[in-house]
Amino acid sequence: MHALRFTLRVSCSHSRELSMELNTKQMYELMIAGVGGKGVLTIGKLLAEAAQENFSNVLYFPNYGPAMRGGDCECTVVFSNQPITSPVIYEVPLAIIMDQSAFEAFRGRLKKGAEVFIDSTVIPMKIERQDIAAIYVPATKMAMDLGSAQVANLVLLGAFLEKTKALPLSSINKALDNVLLGTRRESLLQLNKSALQNGA
Repeated sequence: MHALRFTLRVSCSHSRELSMELNTKQMYELMIAGVGGKGVLTIGKLLAEAAQENFSNVLYFPNYGPAMRGGDCECTVVFSNQPITSPVIYEVPLAIIMDQSAFEAFRGRLKKGAEVFIDSTVIPMKIERQDIAAIYVPATKMAMDLGSAQVANLVLLGAFLEKTKALPLSSINKALDNVLLGTRRESLLQLNKSALQNGA
């Protein structure tokens, strides 16, 4: 990617009680990749906000080019009960891939044993590696069946949360309420929640 802009945001919430709904894993390191305008950063922000109620350390690190729509776009989200030492993930253990170009860029960076969630509607290729778990979700088709291709990102997020149990769906629904209630986009709230649930 060219002319990238970087922002680092770290949030700590040591005083919050950790949710008992979660499994006992201490750290999740996730890369979300696609193109601008497809909601890559949106679901990253939702995860980061929701994770603050469940983990003591949260990092959200967006990475994108100058084009608002159609340019390469990715973000890193890390949530952990241990200190987070770096926003850079060299070998990716968890990934959500929403575009063909992102698929090409990231399939070689996946760590052995990684889980990768792929929008199979727009990415016809399969990952040939046998040492990772590839979960193919027809996210764009499912979103269109719900009424809007724009919620494909929430479909993939729902699949990710159901498979990994990283956060409860209720935490994301709460984050959606915080983002959409009382705004001009409030009418989209139920559609977003439906997409999340359908993905799960």
